[in-house]
Amino acid sequence: MTDILFENRKMAHVLVFVLAAVCAFVSVTWTKHAGGVATIWPANAIIVVAMLRSSRSDGWLYVMALCVMTVLINLGDHRPWGVVLGFAVANMAEVTMAALLVRRISPIAHSFEQPGWAFRFAVAIFASVVVSAMIAGGALSLSEHHPWIAGSEFWTMSHLPGLLIIVPMLLALYPQGDRHRLATAEPHMTTTLFLMAFVAATSVVIFSQSRYPIQFLILPSLLLATYHLNAKGAALSVAIVAVIGSFFILTKTGPLMQVHGPAAVKIYLFQLYLVTIFFCALPLGAVLTQRDQKTSLAEQRFQDFRHLADRVGDVLFRADGAGRWRYLNPAYARMSGFDVNSKLGQLILDDVVPEDRPALTQAQAELTNGTRDEIRLVVSIHRRDGTVRHVEILAYRLDEGDGFGGLIRDVTDQMTLEAQNRQIAAAYETAANTDELTSLPNRRAFFQVLGVHLSDATPSDNLTVALFDLDHFKRVNDQYGHPAGDVVLRHVAQTVRATMRECDMVARIGGEEFAILIVGESYAQAVAMARRTLRAVSAAPIVLPDGPTIHVTISMGLATRTDHEDRDMLISRADQALYAAKRTGRNRLEEAPMPSDQVLS
Repeated sequence: MTDILFENRKMAHVLVFVLAAVCAFVSVTWTKHAGGVATIWPANAIIVVAMLRSSRSDGWLYVMALCVMTVLINLGDHRPWGVVLGFAVANMAEVTMAALLVRRISPIAHSFEQPGWAFRFAVAIFASVVVSAMIAGGALSLSEHHPWIAGSEFWTMSHLPGLLIIVPMLLALYPQGDRHRLATAEPHMTTTLFLMAFVAATSVVIFSQSRYPIQFLILPSLLLATYHLNAKGAALSVAIVAVIGSFFILTKTGPLMQVHGPAAVKIYLFQLYLVTIFFCALPLGAVLTQRDQKTSLAEQRFQDFRHLADRVGDVLFRADGAGRWRYLNPAYARMSGFDVNSKLGQLILDDVVPEDRPALTQAQAELTNGTRDEIRLVVSIHRRDGTVRHVEILAYRLDEGDGFGGLIRDVTDQMTLEAQNRQIAAAYETAANTDELTSLPNRRAFFQVLGVHLSDATPSDNLTVALFDLDHFKRVNDQYGHPAGDVVLRHVAQTVRATMRECDMVARIGGEEFAILIVGESYAQAVAMARRTLRAVSAAPIVLPDGPTIHVTISMGLATRTDHEDRDMLISRADQALYAAKRTGRNRLEEAPMPSDQVLS
């Protein structure tokens, strides 16, 4: 690959050298004025374009080749060594300065894309030619005794038009490839041929006669070609005008024949004419290039959006102010089962289940009238197969009252999973707060509820805690076994639970120890409920599996909350009452005494 690229570079160098040498030889041989300077000098323009298109190392190679070529051509023209060397230095300075200035103030990467590029390019070329003209004029003055100013003028008149015309023309005809730049659509070859034929026919009409100064008639065809082909159209048109106009001038025909003076003056005027029309067309070409590039960029971004929208999993939509679909991506068909095209123009509400339509209607109205800028709403829709899906609509109001747009996400699976997670969490919570044997709330649940009541209750609220355990429960386990003990615990739990109200809490807080929380009852009523519980437990027979029927009793301690009493103090008083009941004979209720600094109201 490296060898191929190297061979291509060498071939390019040879072609540039040959083309520049031929143009230089023709210019010196056929176009001379009294000063001996070529009237037309396109060779430097070719070298400048080659330098702009190549690396800096290749640029110096072109400069040295131009030096050698200038020396040989001027020696062949029998010029003195002072002129030969002066012209060589002038040409080297001109192309070097032109390439550097164009790269600096008018980069070719943006050529024909900005209307101001042509002006900056002309400034760079003019500065380069002025410097080279001063050097060449000095050489003519020192070696051939021509006036310095006159020699500089001769040089400027031949080099400036050549650079101003040929450099932009070659840049436009052979644009530099850049894979990062936007590609614009090329016109059809038939269009190009027709426009160039129109320019050629107009040029023939203008320059084939010498009676009327109608050079301005080239402008319509030139601008038409520029409009359709941009800068390339301007370059091709000027090239055609230059060829046809030069032919008729050399045959002493054309509007310029009305100008009195030597042929060099007519050629200068013709070059000035070409420069004028070319630089009138270039800004238009730049504006049109910008237009085409922006159009291509917009089309590319639109295609990118459509490409992404066609593959995204969520539904992207747009609706008008009346709530009718204006755009839906293919994800809608996958979500709803309906064809996208069949839904465009229909109301969004048509897909929504009736019970969710009022909320969506209100949200749409608020969005379109500006009350809110966005909505986020979960609704249910009917699929084509009759099933119902839950979707989340996230919509934003568009500017200038142009409806709204956004995305729709199917959240059916998510909502189902969330419901399952809630059920699992509730089951875990229930399991964590429930005694497995008796199905009563456990110690953790009891103290959580007690803490809530204590934090919310005021001193005037009635809150009573009763603690009880089974009398001689160890004998039951030892005599009948632990399975029988479990039966006894379950039976006692059911009996106590049946004697209490729904709002009261009965919990198992230890092995055979239970707790009751009575809320909203007076102290006397709470005592009566506790005594009823003791009687119910002692009176209920318990049938053991594969064993006798037995009776058990419980001992209970009861305490009612007093002012500013916390949980630990309340439980401690109830616990002390429980142990007092056991010490004084069991199967009885013991009421906890009031604290010494409290009087029960």
